[in-house]
Amino acid sequence: MSRRHSWIAPVACAAIAITLLFWFYLSRYRADQRAVTSAQDEVYEAVVRDMVSPTNGQAEMHQLVFDDTVQTGLMSGADAKTCEERVRKQLRLLENSTPPFNSLADKIYRVLTRGGDDGGLRADTVQDFLTKFCTEGPLSRTFHTDFPRVFIDSGSVFFDIVPTNSSGVKDFRQTFSESSGVISLSHVGFSSTLHEALVSSSFVCGGLCGTGRLYILKKKWGRWEVTGISIVWIS
Repeated sequence: MSRRHSWIAPVACAAIAITLLFWFYLSRYRADQRAVTSAQDEVYEAVVRDMVSPTNGQAEMHQLVFDDTVQTGLMSGADAKTCEERVRKQLRLLENSTPPFNSLADKIYRVLTRGGDDGGLRADTVQDFLTKFCTEGPLSRTFHTDFPRVFIDSGSVFFDIVPTNSSGVKDFRQTFSESSGVISLSHVGFSSTLHEALVSSSFVCGGLCGTGRLYILKKKWGRWEVTGISIVWIS
């Protein structure tokens, strides 16, 4: 009888070990997700602060209006792979780009003054951004802003021309008189170390009023800083 049941103890030990290993990796995954979520909110805060600063020429605002879904590169009928290939071509000049002044002395200066920022983007940052930019989802509501804010469906408002089907659609300027436009943000692409970030944004204030930008950010001394901005479109 003892021989017949001698396998029970080893199997039980193996099952316990597998369970503990599973919970260990699950807890690590959850911790990583929390770190990414926290970093994404910090990046949003830095980008929005830059967007509403007077130096960027935006009209003075006392309320921020955000699109409640993330900005995405997905087009109707296209899949994520097609989206990634198209967006990658648009970002080719950003990835691993060479700064205009790139002598040895320039590199040493950047290491000493900018924490090693070489002006280019890491390949893993770009790939993470491509994957996330080609997915849909709600925008985070847990990041901090210096002004009161509201999240809306951007299709529920109009600026200049009343749409044909205006049922339930409101005039933006009448509804949000203390704001000048709708801010949209994409998911944030990160490097594997969470020290570099890439995010797409847009600010729409009318049919022929708006700007789309790509922001590059680096984490320096525990704080996210905008280190590069590319204008993608303007109207």
